[in-house]
Amino acid sequence: MIARLALRHATVLLGVIAMALEPGMLHAASPETDVLAILMQDGDAAVGDQSNSDASVSSTAAVSPVVYGAAGSRRWMIGGMIASDLADEKMAYLAGGFEWFAIDDFSIGVEADLGWVGQDAGSDAGLFGLTIMMRWHFLRYQRWTMYGEIGAGLAYATEPVRPTGSRLNFTPQAGVGFSIELDHDARLLVGLGWYHLSNARTTTTNLGIDTAAVTALISIPF
Repeated sequence: MIARLALRHATVLLGVIAMALEPGMLHAASPETDVLAILMQDGDAAVGDQSNSDASVSSTAAVSPVVYGAAGSRRWMIGGMIASDLADEKMAYLAGGFEWFAIDDFSIGVEADLGWVGQDAGSDAGLFGLTIMMRWHFLRYQRWTMYGEIGAGLAYATEPVRPTGSRLNFTPQAGVGFSIELDHDARLLVGLGWYHLSNARTTTTNLGIDTAAVTALISIPF
């Protein structure tokens, strides 16, 4: 753009010199006025081009989508789980936490759980847990992914689980699921998996439970 302006100014200057050399042309028009008008017109055009360019860049940045699963990105998670051993024990809890994508499509996260355990053979119990989760989105499309997950944590119950078990238990788990884009920031994750609860023989009795679990989480960036 600078080269174009310089070329135009040089052309105008040559025209003025040519007019000055021709007899009788000095009084026929006002070159100074013409040159000033042309310079002002070129300046306005340059400002307009720059404004259009800035507007285009701003518009592109405004509509750029957040890339889900990009290395270094961080996201809040909130949701819950329901589970059952299809016999005596039932579980439900709310979960909240965050995850960090260490590399593309692979995250490490921490989730806090607050829930309930229903026992046919004993007293129902409140449950509080803390879990470290890892997820790998092994299949990716534009608006959805499939993932595998594995995790482990600790959970404390207000009553022994099972009735002759313990209050403090370990909670290994694993599953598969899919995520789907809700908008350019939020994601819904739905999974199906295995959830285990036992004390790993840290007491004299270790009557753990194995359940089938369904999870649902909303994920948003921060």
